[in-house]
Amino acid sequence: MSWRQTLRTILDAEPLRFRPDEVASVRQRLGAILPGRGSISARLGRFLRYFEIPKARLRAVVEASAQVTRARAKALFSLPSRESVRFRLVREKPWAAYTWYLGRGQSLIEINLDHRHHPQGLLDAIAHEAYPGHHTFHSVREHLLVRGRGWREHAISPLMSPLSLISEGAAYMALDVIMKEQETREFVREVVASLAGVNKGDLEAYFAVNSARGFGEHQNAVIMEAARRLHEDGATSRQMVAFMTDCGFSRRLAYSVVRFAKTYNAYICSYRLGLHAVKSYLGRGPDRVARYRALLCQPLTPSALRAARALPPGD
Repeated sequence: MSWRQTLRTILDAEPLRFRPDEVASVRQRLGAILPGRGSISARLGRFLRYFEIPKARLRAVVEASAQVTRARAKALFSLPSRESVRFRLVREKPWAAYTWYLGRGQSLIEINLDHRHHPQGLLDAIAHEAYPGHHTFHSVREHLLVRGRGWREHAISPLMSPLSLISEGAAYMALDVIMKEQETREFVREVVASLAGVNKGDLEAYFAVNSARGFGEHQNAVIMEAARRLHEDGATSRQMVAFMTDCGFSRRLAYSVVRFAKTYNAYICSYRLGLHAVKSYLGRGPDRVARYRALLCQPLTPSALRAARALPPGD
């Protein structure tokens, strides 16, 4: 089965075209605001290292981020009464963070110490993995679909499946659904900065760079194209890294992507395709929270999201 057939058959999605002009636009924006000389990749790497959260401070930032995102998620969505998460710091993994849903509303979330974590990025990761992301997604579905309706088929979540695409898309939109951009920045300034040991006065430049990078959409477009080159064109690891660093990735991140793409095959595409599908489905209207709730409560597929894009989510 070809790479494209895998996406259509297993993830229920069509490949999205890579747009070099969009990458060039991101590079131009970053080039205008990043300090120093050298390649965009090198300048971005140096800039972000200044904001890296020391390993000894990570847990405090994780716990504070989990507290605020859980409170926001609980106010918007009905969390199971005894749900909870615990965090573990790990090393030597091909991902930055991972949620192990254990059942009965319990999750273990691992944070990879080998990755560099930054203030806004770590807050986003906790929303992605926990509230209202993966942990919320699985615990609510177990509570409503498996225990509430007796639909035992929803007790499992195959890694390579249409459900994974929706789960990843919902996780990428998690923080955006519960906090406005200004609220996110305020929390990073007033809470995360001191816990992370970051000077609040430097955060405006940090926020500007994050905005220029386009966060998940730009990064996931580049990652998916790198994966396509691996699986369709037979690109080597070195060629993939060269492509990603030319698009503004640090070499460290690029090598991590290569490892992930070779380990999980087409699953890496669920990030871009899921974000595109869920973001389009949610829209920017007053019913976007209700639509997000539908993702948690209903057995939807990517095809169903595409069909319902202009329709209310229903009960």
